[in-house]
Amino acid sequence: MTQILLVDDDTDILEILRLEFEDDPECHADTATGVASALALAREHSYDAIITDWRMPVMNGTVFVSTLRRQGCKSPIIIYSGIDMDLEIKKTLEAGADFFIPRRGDPSYEFGELKKILKKVSVLSKRDVKK
Repeated sequence: MTQILLVDDDTDILEILRLEFEDDPECHADTATGVASALALAREHSYDAIITDWRMPVMNGTVFVSTLRRQGCKSPIIIYSGIDMDLEIKKTLEAGADFFIPRRGDPSYEFGELKKILKKVSVLSKRDVKK
């Protein structure tokens, strides 16, 4: 089963994402509306991927990703955000994020891209476990 953590301060977006991913019976999604609860969940559970917004109260995506990596999180991190700042996204990728999917208004395309990445990282992690 693919285990993912969804992080966004917008509860409507979180619910839409959760429903989209859990439409697949082989996928389970935990959700967090804030970075403190997301950091706690990431310490307690091992996720196949973490999908997070960049703009959130308390800390931005760059600081969040850096904090996850410092606490030992090895999960692939996907930034899924409407942020339109190339420099900030570059810093976030350098801090340890693995992918960036821009939120531009075509959810079916964006969800398809997110699912492609999840399949890729899930296959890779299962291959690593078999070694």
